[in-house]
Amino acid sequence: MSIKARVIAGKYRSRVLLTLFDEFTRATKDRVKEAMFSALSKDLENKVVLDLFAGTGALGIEALSRGAKKAIFCEKNPKTLSLLKKNIEIVEEEHEIFFGDYKEKLTNIPPLSVDIVLVDPPYSYDINQVTSEIYAANILSKDYIIVLETDKEFTMSLNNVKIRKYKYGLTHLTIIRGEQ
Repeated sequence: MSIKARVIAGKYRSRVLLTLFDEFTRATKDRVKEAMFSALSKDLENKVVLDLFAGTGALGIEALSRGAKKAIFCEKNPKTLSLLKKNIEIVEEEHEIFFGDYKEKLTNIPPLSVDIVLVDPPYSYDINQVTSEIYAANILSKDYIIVLETDKEFTMSLNNVKIRKYKYGLTHLTIIRGEQ
């Protein structure tokens, strides 16, 4: 089923994005996206953002719209990848698209180069494992942020980070701020 989404704020505000809702893809609700980006508002300017389970690219495009200098999109589903490529046509900022499994694609990203990671995987993924793999890939910059959108509360124990947790209906939003 195809539905419409929009960019909420910034340079591309009100632009309509193509999206898809099926067993692999679901759009982030506007109120969750608004909360996520309100929490990141001062942190996006001139940052490199990784939209790890990009789907149709709505989160990465929202980050670019709000001032990020570059977005890296990673998606493995061919159907959503085609929509991501169409959606990215509105973007003038630097971007890259990686097609394939996120574990493999994390190794294609230069070390210490990503400031913010947006993680909205299919709910069947183990978010603790995904988070561990992000850390193991050594892609995070000195002052980094990881944003997790999941259906379960994030319970992984991490040292030397600040964690904020929010809940919107069935959606859990976790923001991890750390220093390398």
